[in-house]
Amino acid sequence: MKRIKLFLMLSLLVLPSLGEIGGAVSFAQTPYLSNQSLPYMPVKLDVLFIGNSFSIDTSALLPDILSSMGINTVNVYVLYKGGCSMRQHYEYFKSDKAVYDFYQYNSRGTTKLDGSITIREAMRRVPYDVVVFQQYSLESGNYTSYEPYLSRIIQAFRLVTTSPRTTFAFNQTWAYASTHKEIGKTYPTQESMWRQIVQSVQKMRANSGIDLIIPCGTAIQNARAANKTFQQNNEFCRDGQHLDNYMGRYVAACTFFESIIGPAMGRSIRDDFSIIGKSSDPNQVNNKNRRLLQNCARLAVANQNVISEFAGQ
Repeated sequence: MKRIKLFLMLSLLVLPSLGEIGGAVSFAQTPYLSNQSLPYMPVKLDVLFIGNSFSIDTSALLPDILSSMGINTVNVYVLYKGGCSMRQHYEYFKSDKAVYDFYQYNSRGTTKLDGSITIREAMRRVPYDVVVFQQYSLESGNYTSYEPYLSRIIQAFRLVTTSPRTTFAFNQTWAYASTHKEIGKTYPTQESMWRQIVQSVQKMRANSGIDLIIPCGTAIQNARAANKTFQQNNEFCRDGQHLDNYMGRYVAACTFFESIIGPAMGRSIRDDFSIIGKSSDPNQVNNKNRRLLQNCARLAVANQNVISEFAGQ
């Protein structure tokens, strides 16, 4: 009898009233993906980046970092189509059109593997440990542009992959320079563009279950917040949109490393001593600013949703 009374009391505590829920029980949305954890200390690490020019910007300086640190067992493959959105990746999968370039980044440098490849072929070429997705930069702050295409691309990958297990990641892109024509048009300000991107990625994470985020956007915003330290006059962009070839790309590569390669291989970006460009040029990567640039990435990985008060330290 005591057990029955206890059961009834607990039932009353956990069941909402019909007045509160309008006669129906509602449940929070469940993420559609149970993401695999990153492999730890694998014999080799193969990463596929399904993206566009911002994926190239993020990956371009990885060979310098990997070579400097003596990491010879990591390969990052970038499937590139300029300005490509997730909707377009999905449509190209369905049509099986060979519209992509295919690049490989490792400690030996950058290699263009193919200039006319389909997304299906790239997906099954290597048994990837990690697959990174990314939205087209102008649409990154609009979550309605993410779905249903992201979930369908994941299904497509599962259909053709040769990998027995894959971790999915998402690259949080950066806001344009404040002088870009879309600032004040599509997005009110640079900071509002960054905030909308952050919010969209947060929603993507909650709805998809992709919990591994590469916060390049926040890392670049950290660097911009510390601009008095770096004395940059281009907001880390070469054209108001794409990252400059030195400091901007280095911050993004450090963020990629700290999010994926470092945790998997048991290494820290602090072990990198690359010089990108001329060691005497204050706008390039050298012994005077390298640690500060690394810190912008490390702070973003520590908190991907906040511009850090410690940027520039």
